Amino acid sequence: MVFCLMLFAILGRADNASTSTPQLFNSQLPNLSTPSYTNHAGNVVSGAVIALDVRTATISNAMETVKLPLSIFPEPEQRRIAADFVLGQPVRQSAGRDGGGGGKVGLLRVPDAVKRAVEGAEKSMARSRKRAEKGLCSKEESEDFCEKSEAALQSYLDKQVESGAITPAERKAIGH
Repeated sequence: MVFCLMLFAILGRADNASTSTPQLFNSQLPNLSTPSYTNHAGNVVSGAVIALDVRTATISNAMETVKLPLSIFPEPEQRRIAADFVLGQPVRQSAGRDGGGGGKVGLLRVPDAVKRAVEGAEKSMARSRKRAEKGLCSKEESEDFCEKSEAALQSYLDKQVESGAITPAERKAIGH
């Protein structure tokens, strides 16, 4: 009889412990309309990424908002989180325009070579436009250079997706 009471008490505590788990963590199937990410423990974290830095992601759903270390997610999920955050932003920024050392592209976890190629192409096109504004070259020459640079960057990024270096979501978040 005492054994049954102890077992009942233990099971009761286990049930109570599982109900105190935050709503963002769920081991059941996620709602497909809400973004969701699987952590190292196999738990699903559902919600929109509303803030992101190099170490943490703030994820919010209808129930709550939590700030989580990115290290709890496997690398592919970290990359999805970063791409989803950048895709959810209304205005795309680049390193050349905000001076923040990479802007939103800097938040993506793409290889450094890809980041440098994107940022280099953007700076090069911006320089060409400034040269045209100053009368150092014609507007047509600048537009032609920018079109060719954009086409070359598009081709480069397409090859990076094909090789698996970046994901299609990262490609879309880069914005070219």
